[in-house]
Amino acid sequence: MEIQLEYERIRARAMEDPGTAGDEGEENWASLLRKWLPGDLQIATKGRVLCGDGEATDQVDIVALSSLYPHGMLTKKMHLASEVMVIVECKSTLKAQHIEKTIASASRAKEAIYRAHGKEVIYGLVAHSHSWRADRQRVVDVISGMLAEIDKRHVGHPNNSLDFLCVADLGAWVLRAESDEEMYGPGVVSYYSGPSFSGFGGKAVEISPIGRMVTYMLRRLSYLDGKYHGLAGYFAMAGLEGVGSYNSRNLRKWKDFESGRQHVDLFL
Repeated sequence: MEIQLEYERIRARAMEDPGTAGDEGEENWASLLRKWLPGDLQIATKGRVLCGDGEATDQVDIVALSSLYPHGMLTKKMHLASEVMVIVECKSTLKAQHIEKTIASASRAKEAIYRAHGKEVIYGLVAHSHSWRADRQRVVDVISGMLAEIDKRHVGHPNNSLDFLCVADLGAWVLRAESDEEMYGPGVVSYYSGPSFSGFGGKAVEISPIGRMVTYMLRRLSYLDGKYHGLAGYFAMAGLEGVGSYNSRNLRKWKDFESGRQHVDLFL
């Protein structure tokens, strides 16, 4: 509710000063991550991620840095890749071109960081609202299809896919992967699990998009560092991630990829 109220306030002023509106939106999301991600992570805004081999990513909006990150470097706008845990791109109003640009940037960044440091990072896209003028289910279907198609165009390894997309007033999509030879054949299948419902008490209850996103991020962080397992498990037990749906035509089958890459089973 807080994010939505902020969006309405920002949108009312956006025509007067689009740049300030964008900065305010990013700070809303940075504040939310400071509140709900593990307390030892350090949240910084704006800048690029710098790999040890000298390669730098496109500009990013928010990064979550490990507890080891030097405080004296937090205000610098070249973030050291070795300590980056999460990268988040922010939009006030999500448009189709934002999804394509972010998926392409995520793929390049994740590949560069892995190549230089042998580590995986979590990469997401968040928005206060969206630009599509259609009923809710139609918009959900459109975004689900776009995520699948754009992933095929820009991503060459399952670990390099965009990990999540959250639209605060619509829903959250989270990346899944499965390895089931009997059902899918050899290799790995990946897909985006769309907006979710929980069945607690025999009644379907819609899951908060932000709650779903935060719970997914905690679970993924627990794969990167075991000290987050307890917190991630608690959120999961509370049912905040739910069980999202997907369309079988949006499945992506991976047969030829570097299966020995560290954490290739990250999503299983």
